[in-house]
Amino acid sequence: MDYDFDGRKYEKASVHQKEWGSSIIATLEFRGEEKILDLGCGDGLLTSRIADLVPGGEVVGIDGSRGMIEAAREKVRPNLRFMLLDINDIEFEGEFDVVFSNAALHWIKDHGKLLRNVARALRPDGRVRFNFAADGNCFHFFRVMREAMSREPFSDCFRDFSWPWFMPSLQAYQALVAESPLREARVWGENADRYFPDADTMVRWL
Repeated sequence: MDYDFDGRKYEKASVHQKEWGSSIIATLEFRGEEKILDLGCGDGLLTSRIADLVPGGEVVGIDGSRGMIEAAREKVRPNLRFMLLDINDIEFEGEFDVVFSNAALHWIKDHGKLLRNVARALRPDGRVRFNFAADGNCFHFFRVMREAMSREPFSDCFRDFSWPWFMPSLQAYQALVAESPLREARVWGENADRYFPDADTMVRWL
């Protein structure tokens, strides 16, 4: 995956993502000494919050975007480190008690490989908690985009375009997980509506 993002702009435009991630973190009930991997850590805000919850442990945040990692490394904790590393390239072996990811894994096309790599990264009895966009995400927005892309003068520009995201249906992902080393993981869907106070705020989010 070859994308770069401005981590400081993301800090200001990712309110919804932070809310979803905070809800996930609240369910994990850390003991305080776990070693945790955050896939697609972005600007590192949630990663640093996790580090505060495991003062006797260690947290590693990875992201393939240099701009994100630069912003993340400003959030200094003694038990926290960030790595510029594409999620597709992780090769950890039995290192982590928890692998966490929030609002990032729809950027990864090959989830079969991802699930194998995550399973290999976990310690025995390790836990996984992911949240990513799935089929139906931003349905009306994408419908408008597709309509615009199909019309002149834009259609020529998008003739060879392919969507960069993996957004499976719930049933398709359940089937994929069932065939993976994480076959015992529970997979479910949630609807999380987004509300913006004005058009400018929505444009910044986009």
